Amino acid sequence: MILLEILVESLRNLWRHRMRSLLTALGIMFGIASVMAMIATGEGARRAILAQIQQLGIRNIIINAKKPPDDTSVKKSAEAHELRYGLTFHDARQIDATLPAIDAVLQVHDASRWIWLRSKRLDAKVRGVPAAYFHELGLQPMLGRTLTEADEGGCRRVCVVRARLLDEIDYVGDPLQLDLRVGTEYVRVVGVLPDLSFQSPNKAVLGIDDRAQEVYVPFATMVDRFGLSDTSDRAGSREHTRVELHQMVCTVAEGADVLGTAKDVQAVLTKLHDKRDYEVVVPLELLESRQSTQRVFDIVLPIIAGISLLVGGIGILNIMLASVTERTREIGIRRAIGASRGDITLQFLMETVTLAATGGVFGILLGISFVSALRAFTDWQPAITPGSVALSMAVSCLTGIVFGIRPAQRAAAMDPIRALRHE
Repeated sequence: MILLEILVESLRNLWRHRMRSLLTALGIMFGIASVMAMIATGEGARRAILAQIQQLGIRNIIINAKKPPDDTSVKKSAEAHELRYGLTFHDARQIDATLPAIDAVLQVHDASRWIWLRSKRLDAKVRGVPAAYFHELGLQPMLGRTLTEADEGGCRRVCVVRARLLDEIDYVGDPLQLDLRVGTEYVRVVGVLPDLSFQSPNKAVLGIDDRAQEVYVPFATMVDRFGLSDTSDRAGSREHTRVELHQMVCTVAEGADVLGTAKDVQAVLTKLHDKRDYEVVVPLELLESRQSTQRVFDIVLPIIAGISLLVGGIGILNIMLASVTERTREIGIRRAIGASRGDITLQFLMETVTLAATGGVFGILLGISFVSALRAFTDWQPAITPGSVALSMAVSCLTGIVFGIRPAQRAAAMDPIRALRHE
């Protein structure tokens, strides 16, 4: 009952000087809103990083063929004048046979071809992939299906495309009834994937080029219909290349050490390749690296936002010191009729905490509004969690206690007789 009476009296005193209380609470409100926005932005970034890396597969090791910068280091076939580099079928067999931690090695071959539909012509990257490729990279079709083992075994002329491709060619109708002319071959669309949500670093890992449309065909169909050689025009000259595998996705068994297995894969490839015409990417390693960077921002950003909260706390300290001076005679009367120093301390401390908590509530509402605006007008996806709301409220109350304890102690330390004589 005593605490309730003190709370009511605190609210009455704050309401008596409501304009001053409102202006004082504004500092806390904007400080809490800043803290909430920073925490929400950091949480959204953390979730985005996790989602992007999970799309690559936390237990995957991705190996990409890479053309050596020095053309003299690339093997050239004198008969066909072909540049040969990158990963080979032998590499895949050796990794699968010598590393028991590897469950499977998914082989990928790419080829550049034109896509034709009526008068439309688009540049495309045809990707020969096994059926398991879609599952391991979390590629779920929005329409139709992905490739199957039956497609692979029968060398079927089927494909899976991105929704963006249908928009580019202005196709109207059932996509699953569409026959695309890819180079000199016709393939039936059996599935449509949503537009790619990967960010640029992840696109580079998967060997995806924004300038070309993606067309996924069974790996056996790729080898049988499109071959392993490719031709491109560079600076007015035609270049013939032969790369057996542009990419290998090694799936690591459950319970095995992904980073340790990646080192073993690196060791195998080092023995098989004289030149560094490949690169090994470990999504788990990328995740740990990005999370380490994110942790720095998670610490720095709230500290920066806390500066405005510090300013709000100083405002509370200033106003409450002035309030103690104004209410000196009131303090003397309360002490004269039996109030203890603890009662005076608790009363003023209750006022500062109530003032800070009120600012905190409105700051949380302002922070939620700010986060909603960020979602609506930017590509960011900040996330508000119950923990961030509770933390913001706790910080606002703690600010009231820290900056209110000095004025409360000053009020409680007054001599009752001198306080009664104060005019």
